[in-house]
Amino acid sequence: MFATPDSLSTFQKHIPLEWISNVLEQTDKASIRKRKLPAELVVWLIIAMGLFRDRSISDVVEKLDLTLTDTLGDTVAPSAIPQARQRLSSDPLQALFHLCA
Repeated sequence: MFATPDSLSTFQKHIPLEWISNVLEQTDKASIRKRKLPAELVVWLIIAMGLFRDRSISDVVEKLDLTLTDTLGDTVAPSAIPQARQRLSSDPLQALFHLCA
């Protein structure tokens, strides 16, 4: 399931959720198992981190009103963000860039 906070709606008008799903599948990075920090959310975080690069990651998460919690209400550890970025790699973002261009 996609994370769709209201503050991402501006970006979602120009980058459809289907595009993110497609590039994740094309690059074999789609989240197969349930994760607290799914690949779709990591893509949005990386996009936002690029746009708000003068802010810390925690500020970006707060600015976008992303609550990093699972369905049981457990909070995602801040250390999970760099791990998720590394797991995702740059391949889906490159594919998304080319698709948007």
